[in-house]
Amino acid sequence: MMQELIEFKVGGLTLQEPMALITNWMMSLFSLYAYYKLNKIDFQEVTLWRKFFFWFTITSFFGGLGHLFFQQLGFPGKFPNWITSVLAGFYAGLAMLYNFKSNLLKSFLILKGLILLLLSIIFQKFIFIAVDAILTYVVYCGIIGYKLTKSKSLDFKFMYIGVLVCIPSVFIFLLKLNPHKWLNKDDLSHLLMLLCLIFFYLGASARSKTLQGNQDNMNLNIAI
Repeated sequence: MMQELIEFKVGGLTLQEPMALITNWMMSLFSLYAYYKLNKIDFQEVTLWRKFFFWFTITSFFGGLGHLFFQQLGFPGKFPNWITSVLAGFYAGLAMLYNFKSNLLKSFLILKGLILLLLSIIFQKFIFIAVDAILTYVVYCGIIGYKLTKSKSLDFKFMYIGVLVCIPSVFIFLLKLNPHKWLNKDDLSHLLMLLCLIFFYLGASARSKTLQGNQDNMNLNIAI
């Protein structure tokens, strides 16, 4: 299905894709909410998730603007979104590696992010950012999340469930499934990513409660 872009004029400017702006900013607002809800929790693992939500707030904010002002800014207008998207994924990967130590996976997390970001800017193609996101979330939040659920804590089930919820967006994007001009492939992908973010927040919140409970028990044992 061909993607029919919605265009409208404001103050002499031709703008486009208002739904992409709305769905991006829905993700941005939820990420901001998650960031502040986790803001007072002083555990390194949760701090990494807080940084993920901070950068996802920024990336989805700029993502909406990149769609809206594409006719004025072109692909360079998407660069802030692409750069901060890689940063967000980096911190999600680090958060998962906090309980799954692997220097190899940490090096891969850094190198693939830098290489794919560079390729996306050189060739001005979003596909490289999409590949980076798929690798990050499937490998680190999905596969590692599943392994940690089995070996460490049920808290991590929220991470791989979030990835499972979001996986259809890969096929929606690659197959260019555009059911309606007001709900195209980008809008559908954004809504699925919003559900993924909700599960990631539930996982990070569950981890914070578990860590706090462990610390309280430790303090109680010391006091006794």
